[in-house]
Amino acid sequence: MLLSFEEKGPPSAPTLVFLHGLGAGRTQSTSSLLDLQNTRLIAPDMPGHGDSIDFDPTTYSFDTFADHVIALMDHLGIEKTHLGGISMGSGISLNIALRYPERVDKLIILRPSWLDSPEPAHLAFAAKPGWKTQEKFEDQPQFQALLRDNPPVAQSVLGLYDRSDNAVLEKMWRDCPFQSLASLEKITASALVLSSPRDELHPQHVADQIAALLTDVQTDILPPRYHEKEAYLNSLNTIINNFLK
Repeated sequence: MLLSFEEKGPPSAPTLVFLHGLGAGRTQSTSSLLDLQNTRLIAPDMPGHGDSIDFDPTTYSFDTFADHVIALMDHLGIEKTHLGGISMGSGISLNIALRYPERVDKLIILRPSWLDSPEPAHLAFAAKPGWKTQEKFEDQPQFQALLRDNPPVAQSVLGLYDRSDNAVLEKMWRDCPFQSLASLEKITASALVLSSPRDELHPQHVADQIAALLTDVQTDILPPRYHEKEAYLNSLNTIINNFLK
C-alpha cells in the first residue's frame, strides 16, 4: 500500500521529499514550504495521518514509516532525493539516511523531537495514552503548566483531538528513529539542522545533539514558530533554498 502524497513544483526540478510531524499531515509540509525555488516537492501523509488511514496500526514504527517513504520513492521513480522533515518527520529522515544512505542527497532536519530513546518526556503529555477526552487532557498538570508559560504551543497540541486515529500518537512516542546517537556519525549526506526557540515540543538540546554528531552539517535558529509565524516561514524558505542550491 502506498502513502497518499501531494506534489508541487516543476516535475523536472530536483526533488525534495519532506515529511510532516506527529499528528499532522502533508499540509504541514506544503503550507510551510511555499517559496521553494527550482524544487519539486513531494509531501506524503505518513500512515495514520491525513489520507493514509488504511494502514495496520500494529506496524507503526520509525522503521516501517521509513520503508513506506522508500516504497513511494520507488513508485515515483526517484532513485535519490533531497530529504527532510519536521519533528517526527526529521526522525524518519534520519532513519532513512542511516538505513538507505544511497537514496539521500541533502538532508534537512527541522525542529527534531526524538533522539535515541523511546518515550521522550517532552512529548509524554501529548502522546501518552489514557487521555480520552479533551477535557481530561486539559486537566493534566503538564498541559496546564504549558498553557500558563507558553499558550501558543499549548493550543497547538489541542489539534491532536481532531484526529480519527490516535493510536499512532502512542505508537510513535514509544519508538525511536535510531538506536544510538553515535550512529549519526555514519551519515555522510550534507545536512541542515534547524531549530526554533520558545518551543517545548522541540527542545533546542535535541537539535544540538544531532548536529554535533553529523559530519557535514550546517545549523541555524529560526524565529519562534508559534510566536512569529510569518518571520519563521520566510526564514525557513530562504535558508532551505540556499542550502539546496
